[in-house]
Formats: sequence, C-alpha cells, structure tokens
Amino acid sequence: MINSSLVKIEKVSKYFGKARVLNDVSFEIPKGSVLGILGPNGSGKSTLMRIIAGLIKSWDGNIYFKGKPIVENSMYLHRVGFLIENPAFYEHLTATENLIMLSRLTNSPLDNVERLLEKVDLDDSANKLVKKFSYGMKQRLGIVQAILNNPDILFLDEPSNGLDPHGIVQMNKTIIELNKQGKTICLSTHVVEHVKDLCSHIVILKEGNLVLDDSIENLFKRTTKYDIKSNDIESIKDKLSQLENLTIVEETDKRITIDSKLNLSELLKNISENNNLYSINKKLDIQDLFS
Repeated sequence: MINSSLVKIEKVSKYFGKARVLNDVSFEIPKGSVLGILGPNGSGKSTLMRIIAGLIKSWDGNIYFKGKPIVENSMYLHRVGFLIENPAFYEHLTATENLIMLSRLTNSPLDNVERLLEKVDLDDSANKLVKKFSYGMKQRLGIVQAILNNPDILFLDEPSNGLDPHGIVQMNKTIIELNKQGKTICLSTHVVEHVKDLCSHIVILKEGNLVLDDSIENLFKRTTKYDIKSNDIESIKDKLSQLENLTIVEETDKRITIDSKLNLSELLKNISENNNLYSINKKLDIQDLFS
C-alpha cells in the first residue's frame, strides 16, 4: 500500500558552471511507490536522481527524508540504495563471492546473500564467475549490491539501458517483485513503453523543468483514448461515425484507437449492439504527455 511521502523534493536547482540543468523542481516520492523520472536525454534526470540519492553534494533547494533535511541526516546514505549504469564487480570472482566481500565492507548480514540472489532470479548463477554474466545479469546483480543493507528507498538510474528484450522483461520483473516486497523505488528512464505497467507515479522533466507530476491512476482517469478490438472493425467504425466529438487515431484490421470525450459506459451503450465487439479499454499513451 502506498502511504505518505518518504522523500520530499522542494525547489531543487542545479548549475554546472553557468549552465542550469535543474530549475526549481518539486515533487514527493510516496512511501511504497515506484516513481519514474521521465524525460529525453539531457533533461536532467540522472542529475536529479544523483542529488536525491545524496551522490551530488552541491545544489540549491531542500530535500527531506522522513520529514528531516537530508543535509542534517548523517544516516541518509545508509538508508538508500543506488544502481548506476555498468555497476563494478570483481570479474574473476563469483556472484556470491562479490556479495560476501561487499557485505563485510558494509557490515551487512552475510546470510542475506543467498536470499537476495533468489529475489532477482540469480540463485542458479550464484557460483558462476561474474565475467560469464550477461549485461542484464550484471544489472540485476547490481540491484542486489544496492539492497544488501536493506535500504528504505532504491534508486535505479536507467536500469534497462543496454538490455535486450529478455533482459528488460527480467529487469521489470525484478522491480515489480521488490516493490511488492515493500521497497520504495525511484527510477529514471527515457524509454516509456513499460512505464504505465511498472510505475505507480511519474514525473516528467524537460530541459530541467518539471512539466508533470502525477499518479498513473489519475492519468488513466483523465485519458480520453480508448483501444477497441473486434473481429469486424468496419462495423465498429460505422457505429462510431454516428457519434460526435470522436476521432479515430489509429486502426488495424482488428483494432482501432479512438479519442473521445465520452466515458466508457457511454461508448459501450452506443456500440454494444455489435456482437463482434470483444474488448474496449482505456489507453494511456505516455509519449503524449511529453508534448
């Protein structure tokens, strides 16, 4: 269950020299959420992520963790986990040996290693040399590194970057499972295809400015697009042509996407006589939110 705010970001700005990369960005990360920071390359996503995670020390504004400014909380870095691109390992050691070494350095319980490898579906590769891991396997091993100390929040910077389709599916599965087990997760990405299935909340950055901050649930409620699937799309189109304020956005032989101010019950009322209609669902197109 998503509860109150775990992290609050308040008017955060950042300059590199004279170049402003973030401009008065404010939003909250609810406890128990998966929050996605979206935006094109160069929008400030990674910089913002590193600031919130405590990896960049100089910035303007305030960030609060459990109601306390992170600059006054000496334990903050011990309560966050962070996965950067291309996490580093000792390639000549096994996954288990890498994690045992890190556990000793961070005073994390050694008996967590086996359980955490199982969480990310790497238990069968526990005794395999890391140099034989695929890139996707290394990314998931990086997540284990990040959660060894049982952090309150996990930051993932472009976790699907460089992964093949199978690797992306595995990464998304890992994120969903960790969230189900109670982890609050904040991830950055410029790939939007899986966001609505992965995230509970999103923020969108554009040229360092916050342009959207909302829950996926609210965005679905406000969308006016619908996907209709039918064995007889032409009959559906005939029915729809009789309705006002409706636009056909996209169509194939068995599917049509419409943009309409009518709600779902009104649409069903107008086309339910057609026995060939077999599904109609709201469609949330994340890409539209960037315009």
